[in-house]
Amino acid sequence: MKKLSLSIVVLFVCYSLSFAQDKEKTEFKKTWEVGLNLGVQRFTGEYNTYKPFLEHYKNWTPGTDFGMGALLRKNYSQVFAMELSWNFTNLTGTNWNRPSLAIPYPNSFKTGVGEFDLNTVWNINNLFAKNKFDRKAYLFAKVGYGFTHIAPKTTSNGTLPNLTIDDRTHWQPLTLPLGAGIAFRLSNKLKLDIGTQWTLTNTDRYDGVALDNDPTIKKGHNLADVSGTKLYTYAGLRYNFGTFAELMGKKKKPEAVVIEKPKPEPKPEPKPEPKKEEPKIEKKVVKPAVLGNVYKVYFAFDKWDINTQAASDLDRLAADMLANPTVNADLKSHTDSRGPASYNMKLSEKRSKSVIDYLVKKGIALSRINAQAFGETKLTNKCSDGVPCTAAEHQANRRTETIIIE
Repeated sequence: MKKLSLSIVVLFVCYSLSFAQDKEKTEFKKTWEVGLNLGVQRFTGEYNTYKPFLEHYKNWTPGTDFGMGALLRKNYSQVFAMELSWNFTNLTGTNWNRPSLAIPYPNSFKTGVGEFDLNTVWNINNLFAKNKFDRKAYLFAKVGYGFTHIAPKTTSNGTLPNLTIDDRTHWQPLTLPLGAGIAFRLSNKLKLDIGTQWTLTNTDRYDGVALDNDPTIKKGHNLADVSGTKLYTYAGLRYNFGTFAELMGKKKKPEAVVIEKPKPEPKPEPKPEPKKEEPKIEKKVVKPAVLGNVYKVYFAFDKWDINTQAASDLDRLAADMLANPTVNADLKSHTDSRGPASYNMKLSEKRSKSVIDYLVKKGIALSRINAQAFGETKLTNKCSDGVPCTAAEHQANRRTETIIIE
């Protein structure tokens, strides 16, 4: 039975991986499902905390029996669902008499075992996937809590030793179910489940004998000292009823379509006759020819006075500005790199003032001149601090440049 269960689990994993990409992207709804299943059940092993119990279970040989089950499930997401489940079997087995006990044991027995569980169900493929889909095949796992109802029926000698009428049916509390399997989507409504479920439960009374009444049991021990594992391997179908509203027959009413009556088109207003416009005569603006002309004057070392050559160049600049009263002058003064930078900045300001004063004396309005001082920050060549240069190269940097602008 253990080999069969292991083979089924391996089959689940291989088949699920082969269908991992076969999925359908749909809008998720909290739906209800019901299911029925058939399978085989067997008690696979027992353990206890009190040694005399072990002798009892060494002589108990359980059989493999047919079982059936049903479930009601609500899907809360593409990953998680809650499930109420029930499964039932008639447990059969053989128990051998133990002479050391005062109570004789039956040689064979049949006991009805019904298990009721509340399980959480997990879609393993969607749990570990980035995107959640309604897949054609997926692995699932179950874990929950439940109760087991035990009803001894017959033994080989036709009696139920050591059991009163009240003891013949018994509820075993706290059974722990753990399950796994694979689901196949046959259609949008129907799914096929193949799975197995292990249930840890108390095993007292399963063979028609109540060990809590056995005189050989040490005082202080009870049913919780004897436990076993019940294995249920099954195949079943689940049917999806849809949402609760759909289950109750309440369908979403379609929104009423309101048809508006066409509004009458307004009568067109009479258009006034267009006025004849007189053709516009575009006047061509002729820009002064002196726009963009550059005038340069140079200064001696550490000087800002206007020499003869500079005066000649500034006279030409003043004449062009007087002949074109719409133009202005953009004036920029510089020094070479020798001397402190702060001193050179003040020196270039003095050179700008000398040029402005000269142009004003020639009749140019001060408002037509825009002056800037740059000191040694805008050299025309390589002659920066520490670079050896000739006198002519330094002379090229001691300048005031004036450009005619609009």
